[in-house]
Amino acid sequence: MWVWGQPIEPYTHSVAASPFLHSFGWGLGVLVQNWSDPQRGSFWMGDFSSYRTKYEIRTRSAYRDQGGKDYVFGKLYYAYLLELVYGWQYIVAPRTPNTPLQVSLQLGAGPALALLKPYFIEIAVPISSTQAIIQIDTYKHGQHTYYDIVGEADFYLGFDKLRGVPGGLVQVGALIDMGRSPALVRSLALGLRAQGFVQPIQTLHDKPKRRFWLSGYLAFYIGNAWK
Repeated sequence: MWVWGQPIEPYTHSVAASPFLHSFGWGLGVLVQNWSDPQRGSFWMGDFSSYRTKYEIRTRSAYRDQGGKDYVFGKLYYAYLLELVYGWQYIVAPRTPNTPLQVSLQLGAGPALALLKPYFIEIAVPISSTQAIIQIDTYKHGQHTYYDIVGEADFYLGFDKLRGVPGGLVQVGALIDMGRSPALVRSLALGLRAQGFVQPIQTLHDKPKRRFWLSGYLAFYIGNAWK
């Protein structure tokens, strides 16, 4: 005979970490949960991730045989997202001795910060009909062509020119806890975020600046809980 059993209450506090994926990149995330009663609670979710549009396609260097690195033609910035979400969660399907899954709905909002670092490329500058020198610069539309660009420059250049664009987000999602023990956090988080920034963000010269966008997210958290 199948017996569902009594719901197993979640532990009061938990902390977990996860690789974090969203529609425009990936990174690392942290989840902190606090349960005020067996069905309701609050949470903090923070993550640091990359931001990359589908148009950022790497181009083969015309000088690859001379050491030129492949690069993204027209790329202006590396972009990274630092986001923090505070919200509320409600258990809609509790864990029981016979059903080791717990499903919670989550609703939250919080601040966001887009970090933009200039994307540097190596430029061949002719000094004679047969010679050229290499200069480091950012892409300039109308000035740099495919045959001017040797390749991608060192990633570590440009951190002194790093700038932040503040913004915010709202989030709705679900958290699926897996496992029979409430002391071990094994959770799949998925949902949607609507993000907006005080200034438009543009990472490619020929694509429009974007101030608002909608993205999906997915994370698998591993951690521990305690009473």
